[in-house]
Amino acid sequence: MREVEVMNQSAFTWSVVIAGALAAWAVAFLITLLGAGVGLAISSPYAAASSTTMNIGGALWLVFAQTTGFVTGGYLAARLRIRDHIPGPETMFRDAAHGFMVWVVGVGILAFVIGIAGASAASSTGGTMNDAARQAAAYISFWSFVALLFGAVAAPLAGMLGGELRDEEPAPRRGVRRRA
Repeated sequence: MREVEVMNQSAFTWSVVIAGALAAWAVAFLITLLGAGVGLAISSPYAAASSTTMNIGGALWLVFAQTTGFVTGGYLAARLRIRDHIPGPETMFRDAAHGFMVWVVGVGILAFVIGIAGASAASSTGGTMNDAARQAAAYISFWSFVALLFGAVAAPLAGMLGGELRDEEPAPRRGVRRRA
C-alpha cells in the first residue's frame, strides 16, 4: 500500500523551488547592493573617473551577483528536495530540474518587476528617450542577459551538487560505537 502512495506523488516540489528562488533573489540583492555601495564609495563626483572602467566593473559585478544568487537558490532547492531513492542519473536530473526551475521562477519575478518599473518610467517621461538613455538601456539589457545566462547554467549545476551532497551517507560520529 505504501508503494502505491509513493508512486502517486510528484517528483517535483514547488515549495522548494519557490524557497530557492526567494533565496536567490535575497543573495543577488545583497551582493548587488554591496557592489553599488563600493562603486559609489570609490567614485568621486570631482574626479574624472573612467566611465568605461566603471561600466565594465558594474557589468561584471552584476554577472557575479546573479550567478551567486542562482547558485545559492539551486543548491538550496536540491538540498531541501525529498530524497526519492531512485539511484543514478534520474535523481541527478531531478535535482538539476529543481535548480533550473529556481532560475525560471526568479527570472519570471524579475521580468514582472522590470515590466512594472519600465511602465512607470515610460509614463513619467512621456515615452521618449534620448540617445544616451537608449545606449544605457541597451548596455544594461545586454549585461543582464549575460548575467541571467550564467545563472541559467549555474542553478542546475548547483542543484546537482546539492542533491549529491544531500544523498551522501553521513559519516559515523567519533566515539560512538555501533552495536552488532
